[in-house]
Order: sequence, then structure tokens, then C-alpha cells
Amino acid sequence: MPFPDDPDDDAGFVPPLHPDDRLWRHPSEMGAARRAEAPAPEPERVATVGVPRVWTVAAASLLVGVAVTLAALSVTGTFDSTSVQTVVEQVQAPADGTTGAAAIASKVGAAIVRVDAVKAAGTITATGVVYRSDGHLLTTADVVAGASTITVTTADGTVLTASVVGTDAITDIAVLDVDRNDMATAVMARVDEVTAGEQAVTVEREADATSPAIVTGHVSALGLRVDTTDGSSLHDMIQAALEASPTTAGAVLCLDDGTVLGLVTDRTPAAAPRYTQTSLDTAATSSTTTTPDGTATLYATPIDYATEVADDIIETGTAHHPWLGVLGDDLDPAAAALLGRSAATLTRVVPEGPAAAAGLQEGDVVLSLDGVQTTSMSSLVVALRAHQPGDAVAVTFVRDGQQRATMVTLTTRA
Repeated sequence: MPFPDDPDDDAGFVPPLHPDDRLWRHPSEMGAARRAEAPAPEPERVATVGVPRVWTVAAASLLVGVAVTLAALSVTGTFDSTSVQTVVEQVQAPADGTTGAAAIASKVGAAIVRVDAVKAAGTITATGVVYRSDGHLLTTADVVAGASTITVTTADGTVLTASVVGTDAITDIAVLDVDRNDMATAVMARVDEVTAGEQAVTVEREADATSPAIVTGHVSALGLRVDTTDGSSLHDMIQAALEASPTTAGAVLCLDDGTVLGLVTDRTPAAAPRYTQTSLDTAATSSTTTTPDGTATLYATPIDYATEVADDIIETGTAHHPWLGVLGDDLDPAAAALLGRSAATLTRVVPEGPAAAAGLQEGDVVLSLDGVQTTSMSSLVVALRAHQPGDAVAVTFVRDGQQRATMVTLTTRA
């Protein structure tokens, strides 16, 4: 038997269903329905009939909203190919129209503080940079080592007592904390986008100074290994050539847009650093002296790695560096010529260390670590920084003219 609404039935006239019982209405019924005080529809009917229509309206509204937003962004110029992170990290130009050193001071000055470390031999004045609004700031580890009292003077002249959250002698980084949760923070530069030759400045807070002191210069080299007079080695360092040396320890190296590029170390190089990337300047001298052309040379820890170490210290109380258990050097030029490339050679393998357990030996020439090519001992150290203690990494090496590979499980460097 045909259904009552089948147009092909011949059963004669069948009265139509009540409008509330149909899935459609004739247009002539819509006005009356709006005027009538109709009872609320039954819940089952709303669930069955209304939901698809609600989703359709919602989807249409969403598309309209997106279109309006995109149109507004295209008009204002805010929408472009730049990532959100890049936009957030842009430093706003000073409202007063200042330029040069004054503009840089205006951009970054609020995040640069003075650090006074009281020691038995006297008080050392240094510079620090606030990198978290909750009161955490960075300075050099050597400044605060052995200090009995540490105070921090902010840009507005407020003097706060600081506590040492932790230090890392390997990178010369110290993390301090002050009891203040509304600190102005510095904007960090993208170190991997910096090239030698870019304009740079150091920013510091000198004793009794009301505004930050700025020394201009440029980035002269990147990715350096700096062996220091105290026997330590600093890797992946930034070299800058400036018009003069900073007067306080822990000066902050910035680009000319006010973004922080690195933290200047006060450790003195024992010799000219080894270049792993192209440099615009020739030989480097001590960071506390000047070169023959009258410029001062200094070295800074890249800010991205400094904050990574600082975050680890804040979260765990100490910095955790993955350890391979080897000492090494750059492959000498003659051997590199025979090999056809530069690499790192192992001068010592620590007994019972991770490398020894994996079968590595003194004299092995390391070509890569987990697929990352090693062109120097410093590049091997930097490649390790991408891993955590406990990671298993593949090491490709050459021994007796034969290329080999082994897996090494990293541990924590003491």
C-alpha cells in the first residue's frame, strides 16, 4: 500500500499531516506558524530534525567568521607568511622615535639588571638579563660562585635580594631568582638566523648608573671552540668585535634590534679559538684586551642554549649534559686530506664510560653522531646537545682505514 505522501498513489484524497508532524512546510504556512503561539516541539523531534540544521548553520557561521577574519588581516597587513612565533618575538620600536644606541636601550633596558655579589674579597658588580617574568634571570656562573649575598637592582632602581637557583660551570651560566612576578623580560634573538658581519652591541648596567651602557660593534664569527686559561672549553661560542670592552662581568650581547643574542663570558681564551664557521676577522685575542685595530674581542654563549640550560636548572636543580665519555681533538690537516674531509679524532676514551662500553677506542675518527656529520671535536659536542642522558645514539667512525658504526647509550656528565 502506498504511503500517504507518495505522489503516485491512487487512493484518492488523503488529508495532509499536521505541520508539526511533517519534515517540511509550504511557504504559506510559515507566516502563520510564526504568528501562532505554537507549543514547543517535542524533544525527540528536535533531536532528529533540528540537529543537522544546527550543524549546518554553525558551519556556515564558522566559514563566514574565518572569511571576515582573513579579510581584516589582509587589510591591516598583519596576515603574512611570517610564523606566529616570529611575530611574537619582534621587538617594538620606541614610541619616542629614538634610534641607534638610545633605541636599543629603550627596547631591552627594562630587562637588564645589575647584580652585586658580595664575596670575601669584596663586591663584584655584574650584569644580568631577566628571561622569565617570574623573577628568574641569567648571569655568569663565575660571578656568583662563592658569594655570601647577592642583590639585584632593576631598571626602576628597586633593590631585591637574589638567591642562586643553580650554576653550570660547563657553560658558565648561573640562574638567579628574585621575589617579584611582574618582571620585564628580554626578547630572544634567533641565533640560527644570525650571520657574521651583523651589527651587534653589548648592554650592561654599571655601578650607580641610571641607564644601561652600550658598546657597539659586530658579530665577527659563530660556532667557535674557545679553550680557556682555566682548562675549560666553551663550544659553539659567538665572537663579537666591539669598539671597547664592557666594564662589568656578564654583559649581554644584543643585535641592533634589541633582541638578546648571547651572554658574554669572562673566561680568558688560552689561545686563538678554533673556527668552525667563516669569520670576518682574523686572529682573536683575550676577551679582556683589545686587538691591534683598537677593537675589543669577546665571546658569548648563544642565548638559545643558555636558556635551555637555565630551564633544566630551574626544573631539576642542575644542568644535565649528555656524556659520551671521550676526549678529542680536530683531525689534523694531513689526516683530513687523506680522509677527504675534516672530522673529530678521539684522544682518550674514559674506561667504563659509554664510549668504551660501545667499543670505541683512542685514535678512532668520528664521522657522525646519529646522522649529524662531525667536522670537528666542537661539532661533536654540539651534536650531543640535541640528546638527553639515556639516549642511544649511532656513532659512525673510521678505524684502520675501515668505516664502522656502533650504538652508544649516553649518560650524564658529572
